[in-house]
Amino acid sequence: MGRRNGHIRNVLITAAVMLLLGGCAGLGPAPKPTETTPYTRNMISRLSLQNAALTTFKGTGTVRLVSRDGEQRNARVAWIGEAPDKLRLSVLNIGGLPMTTMAADGKNFFMASHTPKKFFKTRASNPNLDKLIGIRLNVEEIIEFLRGRVPIRQFDHAAAETDAATDEIRLTLSGPRGRILEKIVLSEDTGSITSVEMYDARENWMYTADFSDHREMNGYKVPFQIDILSRGDRLRLRIQRYWRQASTEPSTFMLLESEM
Repeated sequence: MGRRNGHIRNVLITAAVMLLLGGCAGLGPAPKPTETTPYTRNMISRLSLQNAALTTFKGTGTVRLVSRDGEQRNARVAWIGEAPDKLRLSVLNIGGLPMTTMAADGKNFFMASHTPKKFFKTRASNPNLDKLIGIRLNVEEIIEFLRGRVPIRQFDHAAAETDAATDEIRLTLSGPRGRILEKIVLSEDTGSITSVEMYDARENWMYTADFSDHREMNGYKVPFQIDILSRGDRLRLRIQRYWRQASTEPSTFMLLESEM
């Protein structure tokens, strides 16, 4: 009887080992990505260098927010920024005075309402503005858009190809196990960035930003219209005036409750 039990135990152990080995085989390492081509490396370098010297800027324009429920809000706005993480943006009243101002200095995020008077400050190096505008954008991404650039996320693999039908270059950045992180489209003729799609770590689509009405600004090319779509919410920024290499101070990106 003991010999029979020992035989059964050995069979069970062997079966368990085979199951474990089979499971491990299914969860093996991700396939090694193909080598990045010189053409793709050139496109990434081209994007990295585009408007790289445009480090400070300011401007005015209009914003239209349309929620997925169809509610629409319009506002005049003014902003000043400094790459990579400093931004001040104000919503203006009909007289051009700020009604609400937000600021980020790379360490803290500030929010002030002038009518009625409210003040908010929190520790955040790169705050996400989802709760404010309904779109999962962070400050550094907004700064890149306003500089005529797009953020380039950390990636494991990149592939660029030319669409002969549209004369556009499509660059796809992927992370572990080939999950897409970002898709960038630019014009082959002009080199202007026309759109970017962002995905989270699970390859869930976050938003799409389209760039149009590109204008030359003393050697820099800046889109004067930015359209962003995210989960049914839409934002359109229409730039009216733009200044490059704006003068800034550390205090520009800080708000004090005593100043309200």
